[in-house]
Amino acid sequence: MGSKAAKTALYDRLNAILRTSLLPGDTPFLGERLKEATVFLLQAAQRRGPGEASIHIESVNAERRYLRVAIVNDDMPFLVDSVAAAIAAHGLSIDRLVHPVLTVERDERGQLVGLPEDDAAAPQESMIYLETERADAKDRRELEAALHETLADVRAAVTDWPRMQELMAQEADDLSDDEGAALLRWLNDGMLTQL
Repeated sequence: MGSKAAKTALYDRLNAILRTSLLPGDTPFLGERLKEATVFLLQAAQRRGPGEASIHIESVNAERRYLRVAIVNDDMPFLVDSVAAAIAAHGLSIDRLVHPVLTVERDERGQLVGLPEDDAAAPQESMIYLETERADAKDRRELEAALHETLADVRAAVTDWPRMQELMAQEADDLSDDEGAALLRWLNDGMLTQL
């Protein structure tokens, strides 16, 4: 990540984003807890290649024992719902979830070098930070594997989606039944998630 000033700039920017990314009604993210979450999420974001997910899971022994998870991924639809479902499938409930989508700048090795505010050309990444009840080491390993599998499934679905829409539009054009064709077009206009 380079110089100390660059590290401090990344920390300050992400810290401010996390503080303001809470949804109305969420428990405020204050003091040491916010600082630790920022550092943990920055660690997960340090290095990542295109098409790869970075997942970090860690048990925390504080006044309340909990598990924290950081996921850094290319931004795409369905991430939060899919991650939440994978966590629920492991019998865990989410106590805190923060999901900023950030413009990022990485070097040729995938190292995080900046979080620019106004660079429309820079890629966007989804950074998910969540806290849940604690899990033992075996469950953490299984959860990490499940999250990687879930994110790969989301990536496949999102990548295939435009082709699925194209095929559905072609099918609608080829139908001789006007009502059936209208239904396919209606479904294809965002009324159906094609997997």
